[in-house]
Formats: sequence, structure tokens, C-alpha cells
Amino acid sequence: MAKTLNYLHGFNSAALDSDTKVQDLRRRFNVNLINYDSFASREAIIEQIEAQSVSGADVAFIGTSLGGYFAAVMGQRTARPAIMVNPSGDPHWGLGKYLDRSLANPKLPEAPLRALDRATVASYAGHALSADALDYAVPPMLVLDLEDELLDARATLRDYGHLAPPLVFDGGSHRFEHMAEALDGIEAYAWPD
Repeated sequence: MAKTLNYLHGFNSAALDSDTKVQDLRRRFNVNLINYDSFASREAIIEQIEAQSVSGADVAFIGTSLGGYFAAVMGQRTARPAIMVNPSGDPHWGLGKYLDRSLANPKLPEAPLRALDRATVASYAGHALSADALDYAVPPMLVLDLEDELLDARATLRDYGHLAPPLVFDGGSHRFEHMAEALDGIEAYAWPD
């Protein structure tokens, strides 16, 4: 089987073939796009990801923002490599600011407005990503743009950068603008010689 990445989008987003990050990844890897309902509970999202994931020896998980969180969770559950791109380490905290707000999906403008409820946010309580490498069969790799305007990249680097050698880029944004430059590092981490 060729090197395959299970790709997980962030909160209120979608995994699309037209996404520049996906196109960059596909220059080197097979990419399995996983679309899950990011307004669902943590447990429901895990079930959705499990149902859509490709498995095998040459498979890893990659995700951005909330998807980075779930990439690490799935890597931990399946003992596979996981690449966390500008991840949300503690969605219970991070998603709280979106409570009871009507949100349009910027990737799917035709979709109806959605609101995140308290039960969904509460489903993440006590489930922040572990910063202990011993909690993972394969510790996840952190990939960051330092100018992330939504999450504190330096705090994320401090909390998770020691799990595996991180890839850190000056500038950028929460959307992550350096996927093409990250390909070598992702491959070396997920499929070492």
C-alpha cells in the first residue's frame, strides 16, 4: 500500500479536494479525506472518523486545528503516526468561545448556519491532549505556523513540541500556509527509513 494520510479538517470546516493543503499533500501521499460533523460530541466524532479511516501499515493521521487534536487522538487509539497542524490541544477550552453563536461554514457557504451547544463542548472536558510521550505508542508530531491568529502557537509548541521533533514556520496563519515546505518532515516522521 502507498503512503496514506487520513486527513481531518478543523472545526466548522470541511476536507475538500480543492484545499491547497490537500493538493500539496497529494503531491507526495495518498490522502483520504475524512469529513465529520465538528458540531457533534467528541465520542460521535471519533466514531465518524473510525468509520471513514483507511487502515494499514503505511497509514498515518494528519489534521488541522480541531482535526489536529483528533489526528493525535486517533494516532493514540490505533498506534499510528499522527501529525498535528496548528492543533487545538484542549477543545473544551477552545470551542467555548463559539457557544450559542450562529456560524457559517466558510468552506461550504451553501450550508445552513450552525450553533455549537454546551453539551458538545462539555464532551471534551477532561480530554485535553496528553503532553506525555509515554501515553502514545507513536508520539504525535507538531507542525506550526508561529503567527496563528486563533491559537497560541508558542504555548502549543511549549506543551507538545517535545513529543516528536516539531516543524515550526515563521509567519503563516491558523489556516497553515507551509504544507509544501512541510512534506519532507512529515514523510521523515511518519515513514522513517
